[in-house]
Amino acid sequence: MSKGITNTSGNFTFYERFVSPDELYSPDLIEENEVIPLPYGNLEIKSWYFDGLRISMRKQRYNDYYLFEKINTQDVVYMQFNLKGRSTIYQLGNEYDVKPHLHNIVYSKGNNNTFRNGALESVIFEIQFAPPVFLKIIQDSNEVLKRFADKMLEGKPVVLAPQSLEVTPDLEQAIQAIINCRFSGGLKKMYLLSKSIEILVLQAEAYNRSLEIRAAKGLNSTAKEKVLHAREYLIENVETPPSLSELSRIVGINEYNLKKGFKEVFNTTVFGYLSDYRLDTARQQLLDTEKTVSEIAYELGYSSPQHFSSAFRKKFGRSPRDAKK
Repeated sequence: MSKGITNTSGNFTFYERFVSPDELYSPDLIEENEVIPLPYGNLEIKSWYFDGLRISMRKQRYNDYYLFEKINTQDVVYMQFNLKGRSTIYQLGNEYDVKPHLHNIVYSKGNNNTFRNGALESVIFEIQFAPPVFLKIIQDSNEVLKRFADKMLEGKPVVLAPQSLEVTPDLEQAIQAIINCRFSGGLKKMYLLSKSIEILVLQAEAYNRSLEIRAAKGLNSTAKEKVLHAREYLIENVETPPSLSELSRIVGINEYNLKKGFKEVFNTTVFGYLSDYRLDTARQQLLDTEKTVSEIAYELGYSSPQHFSSAFRKKFGRSPRDAKK
């Protein structure tokens, strides 16, 4: 059941596709692919749900900048990834700036808030678990998820990380694997569930990693913000990335702190991160699309298919053509 749109006092009620319990617990895989015209823009949404699990990919295009009322009445655990776009959330007297390429896990028995879109396009990937299904999956997990479960069982709202975490290349790859899955029927259900659990594990691992970073001396918040901006800029310009000096100038941080920040936040160098992102993206495209090796190489900014093949073999131990078979 979808929630309606209202326009009162210049505000919109944000469109949500609510899933009934019968749909959410369907033993058969239900797939939806909708393009929905809205008073404030256009929405493209892909959804998959079965056995207490819902996965969705939401691409929202806005006509302008608006203030929205958002009402959520569903009792689910949200694993949410803000892949593109910004927004500001106003809730209980607090203001939260939601930035791109961040993720978190949230549980609340419904919540209401007001938010304003900070960009004309947003992309949100989300995995929702019915609470009993989530609790069963994490019963033998680590202490981080067990503490999360304890608060759930007390009926309290809970988030995994007080500050949302950066989407790593591993998480990006797993998300793309779900979106581009070529299986069908029962095999697709198995694949989507396994990838959803993999993403949950990677999120828990990312939170542990964030604790280690905060325990270290660390960057100040301004420098870290610039490092995250640099990562975002690299991803958006993967075909023609800037030089290190150009990147440091673009984000407003000197080269030394940029290199230091990437090592601290992502545990790799600037161009080590870019290389991993390119190759992980390439491997997923080889598996899930009909693109040729040459098309993928040039789209990801390699000077030639030969250069791409050499880098791919060095990382994965086989050629791109072998990976595609």
